[in-house]
Amino acid sequence: MIFLSSKIPWKSKSRLFVSVFLIIIIILITYQIFFIVNQYPGILNRPKEWWDHAYPPRLNRLGDDVVLKNVSSLAKIQYDFPYSAFRKKFIETPEEKELRESRRESIKQGFLHAWNGYVKYAWGSDEVLPLSNQSSNGYNGWGATMVDALDTMWIMDLKEEFKNATEYISHVNFNSSKAQISVFETTIRYLGGMLSAYELSGDEILLEKATQLGEAMIPAFNSPTGLPYNNWNLTRGLIDSNYRSYGTGLLAQVGTLQLEFMKLAQLTGNSTFFYKVQNVTNVLDKAKKKIPGFYPMFISQETGEFLDFDEISFGANADSFYEYLIKEYLLVGGAFDQYKRMYEESIDSMHKYLTREGQVKNRPDLLFLGEIYHGFLPRMEHLGCFVPGMLAIGAKTLNRPKDLEVAIRLGETCYWAYNSTPTGIGPEDFYFLEKNVTMDEKTTWLKQSQEDTVLPDGVYKLNGNYLLRPETVESLFVLYRVTGDKSYQEKGWKIWQSIEKWCKTETAYSGLINVASNKEIIQNDNMESFFFAETLKYLYLLFSTPDVISLDDYVFNTEAHPFLRMKP
Repeated sequence: MIFLSSKIPWKSKSRLFVSVFLIIIIILITYQIFFIVNQYPGILNRPKEWWDHAYPPRLNRLGDDVVLKNVSSLAKIQYDFPYSAFRKKFIETPEEKELRESRRESIKQGFLHAWNGYVKYAWGSDEVLPLSNQSSNGYNGWGATMVDALDTMWIMDLKEEFKNATEYISHVNFNSSKAQISVFETTIRYLGGMLSAYELSGDEILLEKATQLGEAMIPAFNSPTGLPYNNWNLTRGLIDSNYRSYGTGLLAQVGTLQLEFMKLAQLTGNSTFFYKVQNVTNVLDKAKKKIPGFYPMFISQETGEFLDFDEISFGANADSFYEYLIKEYLLVGGAFDQYKRMYEESIDSMHKYLTREGQVKNRPDLLFLGEIYHGFLPRMEHLGCFVPGMLAIGAKTLNRPKDLEVAIRLGETCYWAYNSTPTGIGPEDFYFLEKNVTMDEKTTWLKQSQEDTVLPDGVYKLNGNYLLRPETVESLFVLYRVTGDKSYQEKGWKIWQSIEKWCKTETAYSGLINVASNKEIIQNDNMESFFFAETLKYLYLLFSTPDVISLDDYVFNTEAHPFLRMKP
C-alpha cells in the first residue's frame, strides 16, 4: 500500500507543514484577541499613547522590593453593556447617540468656559475667583487648577490645553513650599493629578514632577508612629531633620494617601513610597476601636491611638479613608486581604449603626446616612454622597448584593436632596427626621429658625452652601456604569442644567451661598479646582460610552484621578 504523502515532494511537504503551523498560530492569536476585547470592551479604540506605556503600570510590583504574586482579575464591576461584534462599537440607536453626545458636548463646553476664565484671569495661580476675576493661592501657588484638570482635559481630547498646562507644570519646583501645605490636599490634587495624567498620556515630565513631589513629602511621615502630619513645610522638612509639625491627626488626612503613594511606588520602582503608607494602614488597623470597623475622626501621630471614640462619620474628616479601603484592594487586584477585611468590617457597622429611614411623604424608599456624635446624629452631608458609588463598586467586587440595594436607596436620597430645593442643587448638609421619631422642642425650634430657607419634607435643618461638590454626580456615574440604568443619566443631566442656570458666571462657575433660599440666590465667588477634576469629569463620563475609563480597568482616587488597576 502506498500512502499519498509519500508521493508529495519533500519541499512541498515542508511548505504544507509550515502552512498548517501558521494557520494554527493565527487561530490561536485570533482567539486571544477575541477573548481580550470581550474582557475589556473598547480596548481596540484606546489611543496609541495607552499602548506605548501601558505595560509598566501593569507590572505587579509596588516598587522593586515588593512583588505581588497573587494579583487576580477580581469580579467584573461594570454592567454588560451591548457592543457590536468584537465589542468595537457601543450599540445604541442614532437618536440615543445624538442625545448622549450633545449632552456630553454641553459639559465639555462648560469645562472650556471655566478653563478659559482661569487662563485669562488666574493662569499659574491655584484657582480663579469667578465673580471678581481675581486669583487665589490656597494650595501653595503651584497651579492647582491646571494640575487637577490635566486628566479631564486628556479624557475630553483637549490636547492643546493639556500641552500648555503640562509645559507650565514642567517648570514648577515641587521641592519648595512657601509655608505649610496640607499633606492630604497636596497628595490627592497634585500627586494624584500628575500620576493619572502620566498614565493616560505617557508624558514623562509628569512622572518626573510627581516623583519630585513624592520625595519631598516623605519627611512628613517622620512622626513617632509614621502617621503623617496634617500640614508640612516642604522646604524646612528637607533641610531640618528635627522639624515637626504638631497637631491632632484627622482620619481622612492620614488615611487617604495610599492610592497615590502606592501608584508612585509602582511607577518609579521605589518601594519606600509603599512602605510609608502601608505602615499608616497597619497603625490604623491595630488601633483600639469601640465598634469594629468604625474609625474615630481624631488620632494622635505620637501614640497611634484614637482620641475620641464617640465621633464617627462617613462625611467630613473621615469620608475618603473608608473609600480608599476598597479602592486599595482594587488597585492591587485583591493581593492584600487586609484591605478587604477592613472595608467589610466598616460597611457592616455602617449598615447597623448609621443608616436610617426617614419621614418623607410618599418616599419610603429613601434611606439616610447619619453620624455618631455622642449618640446617633441624623445629619447627612453632601460629602457622604460618595457612599452609594463606593457601595456599588464594593458590592460587585466582593459579591455583597445587599450593599448594592443600599447604594441604590442612598443614591436616590442624594438626588432627592438636589431635586427638593428651589435651585435643583443639593445642600452642604441637612438634618432629617427619623422614621417613628417625634419632633421635640429643640427640633421644632431649629425648624422654625430657618424662615429664609425652603426646607424639604422630612428635613428640619439645612446648610444651603454649595461648593460645586461632585459626590452626588460621582455616585450617579458609578451607579449607571454598574446597573446600566439610563435614569441615572437623566438625573445627572438635570443636575448639570441646574449648575448651568445658577452657577455660571461670565468668567467660569461659582458656588452658591444658599441653594434653598426663598429669597435671592447668591453666588459665593469661589470655584474649587475639584470642579474640573471631579464634577465635570464625572458628568462627562456619565455621557461617554462605557469603555471610556472603564471601572474594570481603572480606580479613581478621591479627587477623581483614574489609576490603572493591576491585572494578573
